[in-house]
Order: sequence, then C-alpha cells, then structure tokens
Amino acid sequence: MNNHPTSRAQSAGLKTLSILGAAEVTRLRYSGFPRRRAKTVRASSHRVLLSKPDLTRRLWRMPAQSMIASGAFFLFAMIALGQEPTHPLKPPDRSSPRAALKTFLEGGDALGAFLARDYLPSPSRANFHRLVSLGETTVQGLDLNELPPVARQKGGRAAALFLYDTLNRISLPPFDEIPGGNLATSPTGTNASRWVVPNTEIALVRMPSGPRSGEFLFSVDTVARAESFYEQVRGLAHTRPIPLGNLRAIVADGGGWPIPPRWIRAMPAWLRVPLAGQAAWKWFALALVLGFFALCLRVAYRLSHRGSSERPFRRALAQLALPAFVFLAAPAIAYLSLLQINLVGHVASAVVLAATAITYLAGAWICWRFAPVVAEAAIASPKIPTEGIDAHLIRITTRLLGIIAAATLLAVGADRLGIPVYGIVAGLGVGGLAIALAAQPTVENLIGGFTLFADKPIRVGDSCRCGSDEGTVESIGIRSTRIRGADRTLTTIPNAALSRMSVENFAQRDRMLIKSVVGFRYETSSEQLRYLLVKLRELLLGHPRLEPDSARVRFIGFGASSLDIEVFAYVKTSVRAEFLGVQEDIWLRVMDIVAESGTGFAFPSQTLYFGRDDGLDAKRTEAAEAQVRQWRDNGCLPFPHFSPEQLRQMRGAVVYPPPGSAEASTASSGSEVSPP
Repeated sequence: MNNHPTSRAQSAGLKTLSILGAAEVTRLRYSGFPRRRAKTVRASSHRVLLSKPDLTRRLWRMPAQSMIASGAFFLFAMIALGQEPTHPLKPPDRSSPRAALKTFLEGGDALGAFLARDYLPSPSRANFHRLVSLGETTVQGLDLNELPPVARQKGGRAAALFLYDTLNRISLPPFDEIPGGNLATSPTGTNASRWVVPNTEIALVRMPSGPRSGEFLFSVDTVARAESFYEQVRGLAHTRPIPLGNLRAIVADGGGWPIPPRWIRAMPAWLRVPLAGQAAWKWFALALVLGFFALCLRVAYRLSHRGSSERPFRRALAQLALPAFVFLAAPAIAYLSLLQINLVGHVASAVVLAATAITYLAGAWICWRFAPVVAEAAIASPKIPTEGIDAHLIRITTRLLGIIAAATLLAVGADRLGIPVYGIVAGLGVGGLAIALAAQPTVENLIGGFTLFADKPIRVGDSCRCGSDEGTVESIGIRSTRIRGADRTLTTIPNAALSRMSVENFAQRDRMLIKSVVGFRYETSSEQLRYLLVKLRELLLGHPRLEPDSARVRFIGFGASSLDIEVFAYVKTSVRAEFLGVQEDIWLRVMDIVAESGTGFAFPSQTLYFGRDDGLDAKRTEAAEAQVRQWRDNGCLPFPHFSPEQLRQMRGAVVYPPPGSAEASTASSGSEVSPP
C-alpha cells in the first residue's frame, strides 16, 4: 500500500469525485430530469467504477449550474478527505456554535453522499442500518428533552432533516464570524451560551447540565418549529453545495430496504400522492400489516379461551397466550410501520406512542396472567391440596407479586411516554390520607385474610360454625371467606368480621359427643330406675364405637314432669355421617331397654288424681313431734346449725355404695373400681 501523503490525497480526491458524480446523477434523477442523462454514472462502496477520462466526459455533459456546484463541493471534499482522521473514535465537536453547526451540516452531507453513492443504487439491510447510523450524527445535535423518550428517535430524525434542508436554503454567515472556541462570550460581547442564526429564529444553546453539559445543541423551540421553518423556505434554491438536493423528500417518501426506490418509482402516480402527510401506498401497506396481525390476534384470542376448571394449570397457561401475542405484536407493527413502511410526521409519532403504550400494557397484563401460571405449577405438586389453605396462600402471594410487577412496568412505560410518574406518586402523598380512609375496610379484610392464613383456624373443606352460619368452607380469599351451608346457601363473610368471630371448627374434632337428658314417668319406681341405669351403662360400656372411659349414665334429678337421666358418651369418629349412624343405634337400643323395664318416657303433662283424702298419718306425726320436743328439752335442737358434736357423729353415717351393690362387695374385699 502506498502511504505517501500525495498518493493518499489523490486517491481521496478520485474517490470524492466519483461520489460527486453519483450524487449529482441521483439529484438529477429525482429532480425530474430525463433518466438518459444519468444512466451510467454510479459509484460503489467497495471500489471506484469510473475512470478519469470517462468521469471528465460525463461531468462536461452536466449543466453549467450543476458544474459550478459540483466544483465547489469537489474542492470542499478534497480539503476534508485529504486530511485523514487521527482519532476515529473522537466524538463530534459541539463545543461552540461554530463547531456544532459545522458538525450538523457535515453529518447531513455524509448522509446524503452515502444515500446517493451506496443505498439508492443497491438497497440492502446492511446499507440501511449504515444509513440509520449516519443519521444519528445530526439527531445528536438536537435538544430533544421536551419529546417523550420513546418518540425522540423518530421525531429527532424528522426534525434533523427539516433543519438540514432549511439551513441549505438560507444564507449562513461565514464560519469565522460564528462564535467558536471555548470562550465564555462571543467576539461581539454577547453571551455565548446562546447563538441565533442571523435573520432567523434558529438557535443553538449550550446545555447547562446533564451528560451533555457544555455542548451546543439546537434549542427545544427550534426542534419544535423545524417543520414550519422548512415550509417557509422550501421554495428557495440551495445556497451551499450538497451531495443530494432533495434528501428530506427521498427519505420521507421512501421505504425500508425491502422496498427499493425503483419499486416506488414504478408505482402508479395515484399511489404516490400524499395523503395526510404520507404517500398513499404507505396507508395501504399499513392496512395490510394491521389486517395480518388482526387475524393472528383472533387466533390468539380463541387459544386463550381453551382449558377447563378441572385443569387449572393448562387454563392459566392458555390465558397467557393473548397478552403474550399483544406484547410481541406491538413492537413488530412499530418496526414495520416506522422502519420499513417509513411512516413520518405526526402519524409516525402517534404510532410510536401507541405501540409503546400497548407494549407496556401488554407487559403488565403478562405479569398479571403469569402469576396464576406460577401458582398452579407449584400447586400441581401432590403434596399441596388443590383447594387447601396452602394452595390459596400460594395463589394470593403470586397474585400480589404479579400486581407489584405490573405496577412497576406501567410506571416505567409511563416514564417512557413522558408522563411525570414520579410527580404523580409524590402527589399521592397529599391524598394518601383520604385514600387510606376510603380503603380502610379493604385493608382490614386484607389483614384479616393474612391472619386466617397465619392462625389457620379453618381450612378449605372444613365444617365449621361462624357466628350463626354453619357449613363447609369453600374458599378463603384476600377479602372474604365463603361458606356453603347445609341448605346449599353460599354465605360470604368479610375476613375482618370473621377474624373477630368465635369460630367452631368441627373438622378438627377427634371424637364426637352424644349427650342427652332422657326423662321417665314419675310412676317409675326406684327399682325400675336402678334397672334402667344398669342396662344403659352396660350399653355404653359394651358398644364398640363408643369410648368407654368417658361414658356415663346418671340420674341427675327431678324434672317438672319427669325423672331425668343423663346419657353422655364419645363416638370414636370425626365424620358426621358415621356419628349420626352410631347415635341412631344408641337411641334405638335405649328405647328397647326402657320397654324392657316396664316404664315409659315422660312428656310435659299434668296428672289429675281423683280420690278420697285420707288425711295425715297420726302415729307418724306424733312420733316426729315427740322427737323434736326431745331435742328441745335436751338442749340439742339443731337450729340454726348442728352442734360440733352432732356433726362429728353424722360424718360417715350413710352407707355408700348401697349394701348389696357390686361396688360395696368389692370395697369390702379391698379393691377399688371407678364407676362409669
């Protein structure tokens, strides 16, 4: 390789001259000149295709005006390209208005030259991405802080093209008259933090802070009014040599690399007519893209409704299909619409904002739908009952995590759209008290739900009594608990109220109690009562489904119309249906024993006895009165209390167990038996 400076300059000049020829021919082609005047002049990104004599002959055929412009650009390009960069990674210089304006114009020139030399002759994916990369130099020269972050790329490109074409059509002062260097003030003494192009409102301002502090960028107002500036000067001729005269029109009216310019030129004229700022063919292409994705959306919608309640994991997975499709489809539509169809202007901004908003909403939707998938996958383990309290706790936890993730994603999306999320969050502190008061019942129910999960007084499937409601627990949610009554009525109790109730959990019983008081007629003799007590005790002690240690039968007193015997025993089961069967068997056997004893069950009644009154027994009355007179005469009348000597004599005077009973015989032999 020849490294001589003269050789490098000659090579650079020849290459520049070839680029200039291609650029000029492209300009003529897109400016309405006959194509026969520019049919062979081309340049490649890999090698120079034109020889010196051929290039000279072609250039002599150009119009005089084009020759003058081309000559001036040739001289400028020779000076620029003759100096090889020593720091290829050095960032563009925007340290002063002069440097910023020069960098912006040179960036636009490089974009136009590449478009004319490489992209328009042979569109490809690599050339397209290179074209986009070259455009970043001009976009970086704009202050885009007032645009939503998501719209800065597309909006910045449009504004840069408008400003570049505007500056090419107005009279710019010589560069040596533009403030340059790192001076705090301009040569005229004005503040160098802002410079306005003479006779315009286009301003370059110094960034006071941030990552680009000290750089001069086109002001926010200039960016916002870039299109209006262009509309005012679009009819003027160019005042400086440029490689491609209608750069903005070519970029705005063209498409992506799959849609080469020759296809667009081959379209009927009515498809290239502007309609709402876009060529008509772009609207048709957008309709086709939206129609295709609408058909796919219908398929995803039908897929999301598959699954059944018997298979909750598959159902949750199917419900994830629709938000997942929307999440993938929105960026795809934005890519095709903005980069391939190349929508521009306000339509492009609307597409960018809509696609971004839908993407983040779909992401939040995915977080919401993905939580049940994780929960059901965990619950699918055989160790976790599907409707148990652990399963419900897993569902609630994953759902809360999904809500937090969705809210975070929405906050990020809102920030990308330019919505002041942090200001909104800070403002919530002002209304926090009102929200807290309004949400107090909800918070109470939420805390009550966690209390139920922590203490676990009841579980799903348990039979219980809560206050006056009795039934089976069907579900325990974040806000309420549902109980299905015996009559199939579904009762919903807020968790806050349930946590304050007395809850009876029947499912936690290890035994079930039989307890009842049986009344017998007053005509029953004492011997009949003894017979009943013995037989009933034998029944309870001998039944295989009763616990013998706690079983008892006792004569407990005289009722209003009956002699009352209490029956008390535990059935060795926690299943209510089995308990009812055992209890039924006990009561039927009790009826048989009562029938065998010769007595009967009492019921509330009054018995009237008709007969002659025989009066009182005179002998027994006289004996009782004589005993009392004797106590009085001896000074030992036990009123109001027994004397200590009387109390000592009475202790142990009653024989118990009664003589003749089995316990009395056992006690006399020296052993003890605990009565049932």
